[in-house]
Amino acid sequence: MPRAKIWGFMATVLSFIIFLFFIYSVFYLNYYDLAAFNNVNLSELNNLTYYSVAAPLLFVALIVIGTGFWIGWTILTIKVVPPMPEIVEKKDNSKIKAFLLCVSMAALACALIYGVYIRSFWALAIPALVIAAVVLGAVFWVGLAIITTRTTLPVDNK
Repeated sequence: MPRAKIWGFMATVLSFIIFLFFIYSVFYLNYYDLAAFNNVNLSELNNLTYYSVAAPLLFVALIVIGTGFWIGWTILTIKVVPPMPEIVEKKDNSKIKAFLLCVSMAALACALIYGVYIRSFWALAIPALVIAAVVLGAVFWVGLAIITTRTTLPVDNK
């Protein structure tokens, strides 16, 4: 097996194991195990220590939320050509969905900023979990692409 495929296989397996660990920790731990996190007091941390962790997480999460808001705003404000007559009879709910996307992204951004301001554990834990899951998914996808890609071109026998 070529070295690239070995690294791809290792990346795929490792990211899948870590993802399974995330699923286990979120869905299968007892409530009493999760209750230990409710007593975490981040206000006892030094300001520099807290914001050195919170600022990068907040920045990345706000970029993702801003992208969702931008997509909704683009759908809301784009001018489209009137549809063909056979499509007109269908109801187009895209503007309503885009408005709901914009409102939910704005509310999520406000809640995230407020959560970081009051030093809520969950305001840092949830974005960190989502970002980690996305990165692990990307690593899994790249590893799978490396494994399934042919390493040599087919030989032309003509």
